[in-house]
Amino acid sequence: MVFVVAASIPEDHAVTADLACETARMVVQDRQQLHPTPPAPAGDACENCHGTGKLGDGKIAVECPACHGTGKRPKSVCVNCPK
Repeated sequence: MVFVVAASIPEDHAVTADLACETARMVVQDRQQLHPTPPAPAGDACENCHGTGKLGDGKIAVECPACHGTGKRPKSVCVNCPK
């Protein structure tokens, strides 16, 4: 996908920053739609992130702390397990 910008940049720095953030958000959103992260198989999927490896609301995503972004069921979810 190609974005073409044919407009002058406003003198107001807050508006310029908003335009830059919105453009970056659109690019990230389009990239995710073109190459989404495939979910892990159902039996092997992390219960916390449902196999995506990410947690978020669709706009903001963070790496799943349970599977560390793999999308696979962790061997143990115990944080302070005795060794």
